[in-house]
Amino acid sequence: MQYYGRNNKSLAKAIFKEDLQDIIDNKEWEIVDIRMPDDFRRGHINGAKNITTQEELQSILDSGKNILLNCYSGHTVSVIGSDLVNSGYTNIYFLDEHIEDCI
Repeated sequence: MQYYGRNNKSLAKAIFKEDLQDIIDNKEWEIVDIRMPDDFRRGHINGAKNITTQEELQSILDSGKNILLNCYSGHTVSVIGSDLVNSGYTNIYFLDEHIEDCI
């Protein structure tokens, strides 16, 4: 198995700050922010959806789009990303950055 990331290791592919604008502008991507709703309201990546339940995440996973997961520092989404890749998803990416550096 190949692990990706500079700050956090994951089976999901790592995305970095410098890649974000291309993803934001691309309709083939869904950006999923798993932070607490109050933190999401204070600032988030343009176009991101605040997803806090497994049911909400499942509906996005079924969309067929590339999924970029983000949290506070990249750690939690690196773990979730690995779990999703182990479950057979091939379209999972994680933001391997602190969110404050990206919004």
